[in-house]
Amino acid sequence: NHMIRIGMIAGESSSEHLGAGLISALQAKNLDFQVIGICGPAMTALGAQSLFPMDSLNIVGVEGLAREFRRIARLRKEIVNEFVQSNVDIFVGIDAPDFNLSVERQLKEKGIPALHYVSPTIWAWRGYRIHKIKKSVSKMLTIYPFESQIYQQHNIPFKYVGHPLADALSEVDFSDCRKHLGFQEEDIVVAILPGSRINEVRRLSGVFVAAAELMHSRFPGVKFATPIASRETGEEFRNALRQHGTSIDIQVVENRSHEVMAAADVVLLASGTAALEAALIGKPVVVAYRVSKLTYFLVKLLGNTEHYSVLNHLGKTAIIPEFIQRDATAQNLANAVLRYLDDKEYRETVVKKFQDFHRQLRCNANQKAADEVIRMLNQGD
Repeated sequence: NHMIRIGMIAGESSSEHLGAGLISALQAKNLDFQVIGICGPAMTALGAQSLFPMDSLNIVGVEGLAREFRRIARLRKEIVNEFVQSNVDIFVGIDAPDFNLSVERQLKEKGIPALHYVSPTIWAWRGYRIHKIKKSVSKMLTIYPFESQIYQQHNIPFKYVGHPLADALSEVDFSDCRKHLGFQEEDIVVAILPGSRINEVRRLSGVFVAAAELMHSRFPGVKFATPIASRETGEEFRNALRQHGTSIDIQVVENRSHEVMAAADVVLLASGTAALEAALIGKPVVVAYRVSKLTYFLVKLLGNTEHYSVLNHLGKTAIIPEFIQRDATAQNLANAVLRYLDDKEYRETVVKKFQDFHRQLRCNANQKAADEVIRMLNQGD
């Protein structure tokens, strides 16, 4: 009975949490296995062996693009060789579709089954991706219910597992979080999350601070809190506060983003996982999205989507206000937040929709994903 070897690649913190959840669930099933690949700290803490640092998948800058592509191509080749030489029994690519789908295709050609966990946003990009997926994956593990349709249509094996965040985040205790952060029960609190990546924080901090000033002039009693994920993003945000010479007080908190969102009445944020987290905690959100001109041009060119935030894809119609590029002005953001604060009925409608999503997405995802890995291993016997 040989030790099962599982190849796994996670490219950033949200995927590495999925990886860690999956590894824990497999350990709970008493499977004798080892994980090797590109893994983050939460995964290595559970015994996974990372052959390359997780951030080696990040393309550092558009400027040195050709050099970056060569580096990434070399990395891909090395990791595929590593997997083949180590005789991995199965590969799980978590998100990072541009990198992982190619790895999956090469492994599949060598007879190694490949699960891809988290559907690429084919609903947001032209359908050319779907053919690549069909060639590359043995099975797709999807985390949103609306993704099932496209896989059924194209006859690609998939399993809807739900979102681990929906299992992990329940309605957090509002009063408790307020107490911890020093807010009063009756305060009006707005959480401001300018993003987790330094470029995002650089592009949005100024406009978020300006929006806070506008809200403050309408509601002089309003309080603000900003959770920061790293030292660099914290410095970037504090710089923006200094440059604005703002008189308003924004409480900057290390890390505890879930607690800050739970304590807030409304959350203003950069698009990304945080929007989903806020929704699962049951808080109304306003999303801002600013990227470099080049990225935006590519998104416009290749995209066929009206909306960027996944929250606006979960329902039949757009649910939350999102402001993209030039529309992400202080005035627009402040007005959208104030609308939630002024209009109780509107706020409650949005929160109710979020509670429905929560129920839909809560399927015991780690458990289900682990079952799929085991099912695929058994097929290979």
